[in-house]
Formats: sequence, C-alpha cells, structure tokens
Amino acid sequence: MGLPAPESAMAAIFLCAGKGRRMLAPRTPKVCTPVGGRPAIVRLLELQACFRFDPTILVVGHLAQAVRNEVEPAFPHVEFVYQDRQLGTGHAARQGAQLLTARRFEGAVLVMAGDKVIEPRALQKLVASFRADRPDLAVLVAPVGNDSSAGRIVTGSDGQILRIIEAADLRSAEAENRTFDIGGVVLNARETEKRITGENQGIYLFQANALCQALENLGRDNVQGEEYLTDTVDYLSRSGRRVIPIATDDPGDVLGFNDPVDLLEIEEHLHRRAGASLNLARPLDRSVFQPPTQWVRRLREQDPAVQTMLGNIYANDASLCAEKRQHLLRTVELFIDCFGTAGRVAVVRAPGRLNIMGRHIDHRGGCVNLMAIDREQILVARPRKDSVVRARNADAVRFPDLEFSVDDLLRMVRLDDWRDFVGNSTVVGMVRDLRGDWGNYLKAALLRLQQQFRDRRIRGLDCVVGGDIPMAAGLSSSSALVVAMAEALVLANRLDVTAQEFVNVCGEGEWFVGTRGGAGDHAGIKLSQSGQVAQVEFFPFSVGGYVEFPRDYAMVVCNSRIQARKSAEALDAFNERIASYELGVRIIRQRFPRYAGRIEHLRDISPARLGVEPAEIYRLLRGVPETATSQQLRAELGRDIYEKVTSDHGPRRMYSLRARMLYGIAECERSQLCLELLRECRMQELGQLMVVSHDGDRVVGQDGQPVFFSVGDPFLNARIQDLGSRDPRRCSAAQLRLQPGAYACSVPRIDRMVDIALATPGVLGAQLAGAGFGGCIMVLAQAEAAPDVIQRMNRFYYEPENVEPAAMNVTPIAGCSALRIDI
Repeated sequence: MGLPAPESAMAAIFLCAGKGRRMLAPRTPKVCTPVGGRPAIVRLLELQACFRFDPTILVVGHLAQAVRNEVEPAFPHVEFVYQDRQLGTGHAARQGAQLLTARRFEGAVLVMAGDKVIEPRALQKLVASFRADRPDLAVLVAPVGNDSSAGRIVTGSDGQILRIIEAADLRSAEAENRTFDIGGVVLNARETEKRITGENQGIYLFQANALCQALENLGRDNVQGEEYLTDTVDYLSRSGRRVIPIATDDPGDVLGFNDPVDLLEIEEHLHRRAGASLNLARPLDRSVFQPPTQWVRRLREQDPAVQTMLGNIYANDASLCAEKRQHLLRTVELFIDCFGTAGRVAVVRAPGRLNIMGRHIDHRGGCVNLMAIDREQILVARPRKDSVVRARNADAVRFPDLEFSVDDLLRMVRLDDWRDFVGNSTVVGMVRDLRGDWGNYLKAALLRLQQQFRDRRIRGLDCVVGGDIPMAAGLSSSSALVVAMAEALVLANRLDVTAQEFVNVCGEGEWFVGTRGGAGDHAGIKLSQSGQVAQVEFFPFSVGGYVEFPRDYAMVVCNSRIQARKSAEALDAFNERIASYELGVRIIRQRFPRYAGRIEHLRDISPARLGVEPAEIYRLLRGVPETATSQQLRAELGRDIYEKVTSDHGPRRMYSLRARMLYGIAECERSQLCLELLRECRMQELGQLMVVSHDGDRVVGQDGQPVFFSVGDPFLNARIQDLGSRDPRRCSAAQLRLQPGAYACSVPRIDRMVDIALATPGVLGAQLAGAGFGGCIMVLAQAEAAPDVIQRMNRFYYEPENVEPAAMNVTPIAGCSALRIDI
C-alpha cells in the first residue's frame, strides 16, 4: 500500500548518539547495528524518505563519524547535529530542536531513536491521526506486554496521556516507597501500576512549538539523573496541551533492541514478516518425533519395522541389535520418568569413532579414515518453544541435572564471529570455572548453531542422555555428545543444514570447551556407514569414499584406564602442538617464497600437491629449525603473527618444530593411502603404517626408557641420499609415509599396551586411538587372533596394573541418526 504525501511540513529528529554498550560492539554505533542485513539507521531512513521529512536531522555523539560514513553516501540531504555530552534522550532531542528553532520551523516534528525497527503502517497511522486530531503531541503506544524496559503510559479519564513513567523509576519508587504526581493526584507505585494503559513505543509526533517549549523545561530528577524525552508528556499535559495515544495495530509494528538477544528476536520477526521460511511453521517429522509411550511400545514389542531399522544401523548383528534395543528403551523410559509422557520426542544416537589413520592432522587439512563403533551416546529430546535446555543423564551421580539458557551469556559476549566468541575472556573464564561440566558440550552445539543461524532464535530441548562410550578414552564420547545434541537441535528447529555444514558446526562448536581441534571426529560420528570405513577430507570438506572393513580382520579396542581428560594442562599441550604445525608452515612459506602461494595448510607440503620429488620435502624441512625460542619466532614471523598463532596456549620458551612437522607431513601421506590399502586388502602394509604412526607418538621404548627421535640435518640428508640411490630397499625405507617424526602424545602405559599387542601372533598393527595423553589403543588383527589379543592384554596389562579389563572387539556401525519409523 502506498504512503500519502504529507499535507503540511514535517521534520524528523533521529536520536543516534547513544553508546549501546549492551550490544557489545564498542566499535559499532548502536544505530549502525545490522538488522536484516542493513544498518538500523539506514533501514529507518529508507522508510522515512516516503514521508519527505524536511529537514531530517540526526543527532550524533558516540562514534559520530562512523554514523556519518554509513548514512551520508545514501542520504546526502540528512543534516547532523552533535551532542557533546550524553545527558539523556531529552537533551539529545534538544540539540536537534535548536536547529529547527533557528530556522523558525512551525510544522510537525517526528522524534524517535535511530535504532527502531518500524513497519510503515504504524508510522502512517501516527501521521494520519496527528493530522486528523491536531494534538500537541501524539505518541505511539502498544498494549501492556512483556517488555520490562518500556516506559509505562498513564492516561486520564478522557483518554489523553497524563504521564510516561520509565520502568526503572517505577521499580525504584516501589522499592523506596516514593510517589508520583499523576495529573495532580499523588499515587504510590502500586496505585500507579493500576492506571497504566499501555507501553511507550518511543515514537513521538509533536507540534514544533510544543516540542521546543517542553524541551526547555526538562529536569533530571530521576533514577538516571538524565533529561528524559518522556518528561515532555508530563510538562505538556500539566500545561493544558493535548497529548494523545495512537495504538499500534500489531505488537510487532515497532521493535527495539538493547542487546544481542533482542536482536535475534527482531531478525526472526523480520523473516516471518517478509514471508521467508524459518521452517518452524513446518510440522515436526512424525516418523522421527513420536510420543515417548509410542517409542516404548515399539522398542519393547520388537515390531518388524524396528528390527529392520536396527539391523541397518548395527550391521545386522542380532546380538548387538538386541543389546542396543534395550539401551534405547531404557533411555526413553528414563525420559518419561524425568519429563513425563506429553509431547513428541526424537531418539538420537551418536556413536563413538575410531580414526584408523590420520591422527593430529584433520585441523591441518589432512584426511582421516573413520569408522563408527558400537558404543553410543543416546539422546531423547522433546522440543521446547523457548531457548531453555533441561537435561538429565542416566549417570546422575557423575552428571548432575542441568537447566540453562544461553541468553545470559549472549548478553555478555557478541556471537557474530565464532573464533572471537570462544576466545573472549568471559567465555574462557566461564568454561574454565565449569571445567568438566557435561553441559558445556550441550551448550557448544546450541551456541554454534545459533551463530550459524543468526536470523532466528534456536529453541531449546528437554532431553535425557544415556551413553556407553567409555569416557576420556579417546573414542570421542564428548564429541558424540556434541553431535547428538546438534542433531536433535537441527531436527527440532527444522534447520536446513548440509552434511558439510553440520560437521563444521560440530567441530567448531567444540572449541567452546577450550580445544582448537578439527572436525575429523565429528565427521566420523555423523557420516560413517554400517560395516564401512570412510575417508573424509578437509579444506574443502568432502567424503573421499567408503570401503568395507575386511571381514577376515578385526579391530580390537583396549582401554588403558588412563583418562584422557581435556584438563587445562592437556588442552594447553594439544593447542601448543597445533601451534607448532602452524609456526613451521609459516616459516616454510617465508623461507621458500617460490612455494608460498601453494602452501596454505600443512597437508600441502607433499610431493603430489607441490609437484616435486619426495627429496624436496626433506629439503624444505631442513629450512625449519629443529627448535626455536619464542623470541626467535617473534623476530622472524613478527610479533602480531606469533601472538595470533600461539594465543590458544600458555607461554612457551621453546617450540619443537621440525620433528612435529615431519610427523604431520608423513601422517598426511599415510592417511591418504589408507583407503587404497583397505580396498586391496593389503592389511600387512596398513598394520605397518599403524606401527610407524604410533612410533611418532611414542614417549618410551620397549625397554621403558624415553625415546628421542632426531630430525637433525644428518637425518634429512641421509633420507635425501637414500632417495637418490638405486637401492630399492634404501629408497623404500626413505619414503615419507614411513617416517614417524615426533608428535609425542602418548604416555608410557599406552606404549606398553601397544608393545603387548604387537607381540601377539596374528596382530598386524597397533597404535594410539585418540588425541593422546591416555585413552585407548586400537589393534588390527586377523579375526581369529582377536580373542588372544584380549587375553594377553588382560594378563600382561590389566592384571599387573590392578585395573578392570576393558578390551573389546568392535563392530563398524552406522553414523549418527535419529530413529525413524513411518507411522
């Protein structure tokens, strides 16, 4: 609907001087905050241009030049007035009104904040009513709602506005037993509340003379000690002037924002108003979301649809299907005990994973070779209409009940950039104080999805978690929890997410708990297929293919019972090793400029990617110091780059660079070859690469003495000479994939377990299973040798250490999914 041309002169004063501290963007004026993809003040001026306000005045103060830079190119006719001191909205309006007085302007004057989001029809109604009734002041008013910060409208028996009382003053008056003069009648706070008829929308249309007179008579007798623009109402009313309310037709016609949470709600509202789909109107998938009692019946009665579904997930292993059906059933029953039978729930399962080859490199662009194993996190979730999460755990002793909303955190820290968010001191401090809290992994998924979908509020869940993945064992129990939560939130919020986006969301989401790893674990948990090994590549993300795990071979997982917890010390060590990679890559780019444009990630330092002979890689490594002090690295790379690369761990005097670089470069070569070896059933070769890979993580040898792997110039020169020789054995031994390097994330007991496994007949290879500093090993063996591996591990490791045996033959199963049965 078109807007009518004005019948008389109208001016506009937009208040744009506020600091907007609660928006948490100190370098962005509040009025320049993007709303629906455009700065708030630009949206407003585009709308007001339809009314031909002349003059249009912006009162600026805080970051005034930034406002001008945003506005002037598109609206050159706008005039700016500077408010040098922030003394309140009334004081700001007075700066603009003085310009009108100097020009002897006598028409109508619109006064409003520059950060409002207003529908055209609301302003049209205000203008039309003002012209029809000719009041001294017309104020847009909404019904009393849930806005605790909006000024309260008090009207007289004739319907005119007598006063607008700021919410802070009303609360203060009640606490201090103060009174208000309302049209000559003294009322206390409770009596005043009974006279409230609406909420102020902060949009005023004055007669010019009434505005200027009222502004000249403002005081600062209020809680904030400021000149309130709302006090013009009290002055005009007591002076016998007419002040009328104009009701908005819809609560969403005028919206304001004071913090990032408010902004999320506005973004969602704008999408709905524009007809853009947020998918929340789409019904829940009834094959996934079913009443909890219906899930109980289906799982308990073992109907054919359930049996088929479980067979597809659990490799048609009858005993495994029966075991998992009971686990799923118990978790749904626990949900009913905790939250009742109302509503519909999804049952999500997220397995642990093994990375057969490709440790410590997914975050550097290397590929990983993953299979999901038959240990899972199970999450039963019911969608909520708010952003609250209520969570219960089957192990209530170790994992206490949770209830949280992330709104409080979002009001303290900006969520625009994920890396900035997780590195913020407030977030870091909160996570440190809650170290080990299982709720951090639930928050990680919710927050990262909220950052991904900033045009809507992510709704929360009532959920119950039951899991049988050993904790802190290097089998990704925590990552599985992140993935399960993300899956439930995506389904409950009807989010459109690609597989790549989902994996990235989960991988980066886990940065919230303090790690800075990649998304390899999450890719394995989400993308694995029953009975298969998946090769996943990064930067860009892709699935390189799937190969069936050979049936004549077994993968045995042995838990060291040393918990690889992400303690502050372990996180620091993980992040320091990642930084060593990055420092080494930057040194190579700087010292070998001919390759600088072709090396972005560690994985790019390879013969295939650079188009060079393997010997050239050893020559590049000679250009990397074996060790370097922090002072040397600052001097070579520059202070800013050094600080950026090393910001995620504590201070270090010395970095080990060359040996770690060799490990990562060689592991990229090993991981690239893994799928080919599986496809061609070259299991002996795969086992050999597992042994070499673990040697790169070793900290002690078979004699129990510390190991030291030298990557000095003599070692590299010898490999170059070997490759140049015509001796097949020397050339073969010098191949990059057979070099262990030294990443050193194992512990002595893990090394001993690997040695016990390798001494077992029928074992082809063994290595650390997770990120390190504890957890599990994985053992590749001929199928008939698997029981011997378990027996020998019991005899030579668990019994001497006096710990409960924890070795198991694992089955490759399907990746994360929600149970789905058509009804």
